[in-house]
Amino acid sequence: MHHTRDNSGTVEVDGEVYEWEIRRQPQPKPGGKWDGIAITLRLQGFVREAIVQFPMPMHPSGRPFMEKQRINVDAVRNAVSSVIEAGWTPTSRGRAMVFDVDADGN
Repeated sequence: MHHTRDNSGTVEVDGEVYEWEIRRQPQPKPGGKWDGIAITLRLQGFVREAIVQFPMPMHPSGRPFMEKQRINVDAVRNAVSSVIEAGWTPTSRGRAMVFDVDADGN
């Protein structure tokens, strides 16, 4: 499992290079809930984006981890595969699509 604190980077999936960038750090929602980190994915050389939202990591006691989130690069690779299976076409044009994934990117 490879973690990074970088705000952007690239991953290779099925011979294609995808760029990722942090779009949003975790933030609180009404009712004591939290939105986790969100990243944007883009096939290198194309402009169509997918926004991937990960869940907020929580302590066993139910409190959220308040430190700056590290990006799990393996989860980003899994997320690329998952959003393509879910219908994202990175070479097409149009609005960014939003996907919710689990902590492993599935």
